[in-house]
Amino acid sequence: MPGRISDQIIEQVRHANDVVDVIGAYFPLKKAGANFRALCPFHKEKTPSFNVTPGKQIWHCFGCGAGGDVFKFVMQYENLDFLAAVRRLAERAGIKVEEETATGMADRGEKEMLFKLHDEVAAFFQENLRSAEVAKKYLAKRKILLEVARKWRMGYAPEAWDGLLQWAHTKKYKLSLLETAGLALPRTGGSGLYDRFRGRLMFSICDEQGRVVGFSGRILTDAKDQPKYVNSPETPIFQKGRVLFALDKAKRSIVEDKFAVLCEGQIDTIACHEAGITNVVAPQGTALTEQHARVLKRYAEEVVLMYDADEAGQNAIVRSAEPLWEAGMAMRVAVIPAGHDPDSFIKAEGGAKLQELIAGGESFFAYLLKRLSRQHDPNTERGKLQIVRQMAEWLVRIPSPVLLATYAQQTAQRLEVPEDAIRQELRKLQRNRRSATPHQQTEEEVTIETTPNLPAETLLLQLMLTDVRLVDLALERLETDWLTTSVAGAVICRVLKLHSTGKWDGPHTLMNTPADAAEERLVSELLAKTMPGTALEAAAGDCLATLARAHVERQLHDLRARQRQTDLTADDHDKLLRQVLDLQRELRDISPLSRKHL
Repeated sequence: MPGRISDQIIEQVRHANDVVDVIGAYFPLKKAGANFRALCPFHKEKTPSFNVTPGKQIWHCFGCGAGGDVFKFVMQYENLDFLAAVRRLAERAGIKVEEETATGMADRGEKEMLFKLHDEVAAFFQENLRSAEVAKKYLAKRKILLEVARKWRMGYAPEAWDGLLQWAHTKKYKLSLLETAGLALPRTGGSGLYDRFRGRLMFSICDEQGRVVGFSGRILTDAKDQPKYVNSPETPIFQKGRVLFALDKAKRSIVEDKFAVLCEGQIDTIACHEAGITNVVAPQGTALTEQHARVLKRYAEEVVLMYDADEAGQNAIVRSAEPLWEAGMAMRVAVIPAGHDPDSFIKAEGGAKLQELIAGGESFFAYLLKRLSRQHDPNTERGKLQIVRQMAEWLVRIPSPVLLATYAQQTAQRLEVPEDAIRQELRKLQRNRRSATPHQQTEEEVTIETTPNLPAETLLLQLMLTDVRLVDLALERLETDWLTTSVAGAVICRVLKLHSTGKWDGPHTLMNTPADAAEERLVSELLAKTMPGTALEAAAGDCLATLARAHVERQLHDLRARQRQTDLTADDHDKLLRQVLDLQRELRDISPLSRKHL
């Protein structure tokens, strides 16, 4: 269970981290009047719509709707949770953070010890590389300079059963911590532990923040009874399904280039970076997962798949496309010539040639059609059926009618069949899927029962976010029944609840409490807009009157609908008429001209 950081510390950290200084350290901001502006790092755009407002210490993108305070920016940009963002900014400001709750402190303490252990173990492996001739010969064979090895924190695990254990003993580390870290394993049929990594070239695996969280060890002999690579297991700080090798180094380039390049291994990735292609990452010890795809989507909307030219590499391209497609990412494929991987291609042809291959990468659907045409003869009936059926499995997922028409047409031309035949196959596949499983609403089909933001609700919320006195006014005079189920109405209720319980301390309080994405977007958008500094109370009065009036009009509408029912008795008609008359009088009493009576 995570610990809790006190509200006082959170506010201290907030005030010590100016939003302009923090965001400006990630990418340049340009002055625009009293505010600052830049291209949004969270979506593709050509015209800057990312605004930073120093007076309110908030940021907002009018293009994609993202926004919030300094904590929210670090959370989104660095893919951190709230507590991790607070700790990151506290470290930046030199503020010591102590978490409450003993259990949370224990969990936090173990993770900090694991981070420290991994950092020192990486240094231990690096030091061993200096005298490991077998490892240095391998690096020389792969044309990896020792300076590059140091830069990437590569090292060598000594060929001994307890080399790391002996080192850990001198450093006063508990053996249980090494076992938790996956660096040591229990002996079979006996007591004690032994080193997981022995006699291997070691690659340090870092998280997005550049902290060492695991290792990958490559064998340096021709032994057939050992795996080529041994990787760290899952630990409290390492989940291989989330970690992408070199993302800590590549993320800025990915944002700037607007796409990421995926390859298969550490050496290929390192070779690309050293050749100047710095937006390259690789999955760590596993196939590409949904979590990997979601992490990548935080930095770009497109991925170029650049795997080895052999059959295994080409099969991996298709498998990797699944989670990327589910994450909503565009995909291209850079096909490496036969007999090469990215590393060998760079050494043979140079980085500029590989950059050309990446730039000229074709769409995944065009690649898939060519691949299927090589696997199945498109000139035979059997081959045509195989190609159409496998292409249909992908085409049926395309949401864009334009792209669907484009790739259906290309498939038809390649197979020399009418385009309508391809579309019939798609319709058949859709019917089979519907009949095979009970219908479930897709995300597009789900009707969200919310009313669009009423102007009065939105304006009232903006006023409340501008002046705390108007929160008092709303708490005193607003009936929550007046509000609709809109996003603005939901946020107003949250503000009033926070204020009534003594937890309201301005808009930043709202940003640090759980909310859905639509609420967060609306709050940041309203805070980013300029509010006139005069007659705010009168404007709030008008909003309250409008909401009260709209509430009564909704009641009248319902009553009049009931009056039209044919099965009502005379008493029912009289009762409904009296209610209508009462509501009409109430409506006259709350006209904007008499808002002083609210």
